[in-house]
Amino acid sequence: MAGRLEAAPVEPGRVAAARSAIRLPLPLAYHPLYRFYEGGALTREFRGEPQRPDDWWSEDWVGSCTLAGNTDPDGHPQGLSTVEVAGLGVVTLRQLVEWLPAEMVGERFAERWGATTGVLVKLLSPAGPVPVHAHPSRAWARQHLGSPFGKAEAWILLDTPGDGRSPAHASIGFVPGVERQWFADAVRRHDRAAIRGALHRTDVAAGEVYVAFPGVPHCLGPRLSFIEVQEPTDHIVIAETADGGGEADATMGLGWDLALDMIDYSAAPAGETLARARQQRRVLRQVRGSSETRLVADDVLQFFDTTALDVTDELDVSDGRFSIAIVTAGSGLIETDAGVVPVRRGQTFALAASLGVRLVADDSEPLQVVRCLGPSAE
Repeated sequence: MAGRLEAAPVEPGRVAAARSAIRLPLPLAYHPLYRFYEGGALTREFRGEPQRPDDWWSEDWVGSCTLAGNTDPDGHPQGLSTVEVAGLGVVTLRQLVEWLPAEMVGERFAERWGATTGVLVKLLSPAGPVPVHAHPSRAWARQHLGSPFGKAEAWILLDTPGDGRSPAHASIGFVPGVERQWFADAVRRHDRAAIRGALHRTDVAAGEVYVAFPGVPHCLGPRLSFIEVQEPTDHIVIAETADGGGEADATMGLGWDLALDMIDYSAAPAGETLARARQQRRVLRQVRGSSETRLVADDVLQFFDTTALDVTDELDVSDGRFSIAIVTAGSGLIETDAGVVPVRRGQTFALAASLGVRLVADDSEPLQVVRCLGPSAE
């Protein structure tokens, strides 16, 4: 248990302005980060942003209360999402959570996890294959990084055109026969072909959902677009580096001996590994032709939750949980007691736990929204 959250004192006028702002959905603008691989063009297309080729500003962090592990090219910290609050100007989403934890994430959630949303959401579209990497479990992160969260992640695939040379694909988990010493040797000699060949590979398609569990090495690409839902950290070990690639950057400064202990070297046949990774949708409720469908299995809910809302008429969402909402298709309205916000494909919003909302679709086509949530408060 994190214990009851005691927020730092804040000027009452700022709290009052923040409390008024969160009575409506908080629009989250396009928020690109400078990262270790190229991409971003398909994300900008989805967002309705001006088009430019893939570049190193390849990740759009949505509703982030998490600092990135790397700075931008000018040495500035990056990662925290901002929102516009009347009377205050631009503030970070993390500030709102710290000022109003009970309203933003729910009192029980704040008592369990602290001043955090418990989830990080990204819009990603790598231009080429992302380097093979892995993330720690919570236990490993607590011991070696002082973090209550590891980094499980889910990929909700939006578009998978491939690059014309290779189909869009994912590589997840070791094939049988891979041992730590062999893998460590391949990593140290920068044998990228051997590292990639050590993982199960499968072609992927739009609409599919996969989960990379903590410790499981993985990569995906090229040229695809997806929503990534994950634990709220930037803990990462990049096993596939170019010759001369920096050990400190690839291992979070831990060095290869310790960093490679984070990886899960268990192996299983392709069918078993990929069956666990690929998620099966489950309808949670149906209301007059609209529905909410869970996108991940029960063993993922300890890390985060994510559902798809398919709205043909209207659908109420008032369960007392903070969420990040991504409009994936259609247009319509988000209605609250405080007002109405028009929404369309490519827009993203933060919805406070205290906010009851009703989604209303336009008459012309269904409104589709992916809802991303943190772990249980239990």
